[in-house]
Amino acid sequence: MKKLAYILFLPIASYGLTIDQAVQKALNQNLNLKEYKQDIKANQYQLKEDKQLWFPQFFVSYSYTMFKDTPYTQIPISFGSISPPPFKQFNKQFSNFDIGINYPIFTGFQRINKIKISKSQIKSSKYMYHEQENEIKAKVEKAYLNVLMAEDALNIYKSQKKAVSYAVKKAKEQYKEGLRTKVDVLQAKVKLSKVERDIKKAEGNLKIAKAYLNNLLNQDINKDFQVEHVKWNIPKNLNLEKLQELAIRNRKIINALSEQEKQAEYLYKINQASFYPQVVAQAKYNYSNQSPYLDPKGNYIFAIALNLEFQGIKPYYASLKTKELEKKLVIKINQLKNNIKLQVKSAYENFLTAQKNLDIAENTLKEAEEYYKLVKGQYENQLADMTDLLNAESSYTAAKRGRMISYYELLKAFVDLEKAVGVDLNEK
Repeated sequence: MKKLAYILFLPIASYGLTIDQAVQKALNQNLNLKEYKQDIKANQYQLKEDKQLWFPQFFVSYSYTMFKDTPYTQIPISFGSISPPPFKQFNKQFSNFDIGINYPIFTGFQRINKIKISKSQIKSSKYMYHEQENEIKAKVEKAYLNVLMAEDALNIYKSQKKAVSYAVKKAKEQYKEGLRTKVDVLQAKVKLSKVERDIKKAEGNLKIAKAYLNNLLNQDINKDFQVEHVKWNIPKNLNLEKLQELAIRNRKIINALSEQEKQAEYLYKINQASFYPQVVAQAKYNYSNQSPYLDPKGNYIFAIALNLEFQGIKPYYASLKTKELEKKLVIKINQLKNNIKLQVKSAYENFLTAQKNLDIAENTLKEAEEYYKLVKGQYENQLADMTDLLNAESSYTAAKRGRMISYYELLKAFVDLEKAVGVDLNEK
């Protein structure tokens, strides 16, 4: 019954996860990407806010005023004239009420350029989101490959344990037959203990690799899952210059900085608009019982106002400052393009090195496997001792591990190359 319960529990304890599923899950759940999504939403609301500048401004106001004494006006008289009685200037208590709209007819093109800035900010934030997607995708793929590498390393050590266990068994049999000394048995047992320690360490490394991937996927770091080996058709004969050109066209961070350059240009025009007059139209209804002689108390008013104000030539210097910022962004974009070309070259050279290392590792593995089989046959025929067998097996295990590491280093170098270029280089 306990065995059945354990079997039923296994499907719940872990689940299968492909590399494409891991990437998609990260793109949906990664916290850094969620931050960039919030930036996009904030900029979208900013655009909606700026579009309200085309609507009239509604206002309503009411005031109630009370004086201690009623104000009177005394008309001055000339010499010999009869002094007229003073008259009430306005009521001791009165109310004022206004309701209406203000509409800016001309603002020196500030509204148009403000909206252009908001639209450009949305584009810029989307470009940065896609750039971050490229970063996250590469991180997840490399983390997934690290899990595969840790899993393969564990399997290699388990395979080594079988080989060493065979050597221990063979040494015991031959010791009983008087064909081997006890030293051979002890030597094999010591080697077996070391392999068991390596297995424990490899199991810990696998758990750490899975925890790191879980963290990128924004899920419980202790969550277990099963991985599948990737099957990528890595293209051959990649051209460095074409890769660099492809990167300049596809890296979204360049587009984001180009949008910031446009924003600086629009801001320059906004600063210049301070030298233009502002034309505002106003329509309102006013009611006031302040003056006892005013009739009617309420009236409709329409007015057009022209206003021009600036302090010294402050807008001029603000425009110059913005122009310098625009020039700075042009320099930054050019420097960024050079940096991206350098990133592509570095990733490309690492990729070529990884290819060569894999070829060397595969040749080494073939030689080590042949050497191990030869020594194993000699040992069984008592032509080699335990030291020779264990050394041959260690070389074979090291060669298998070296080939495995070289293979995954090649895949990770390919991921780095795709990240630097900003686009998939093959269908995976």
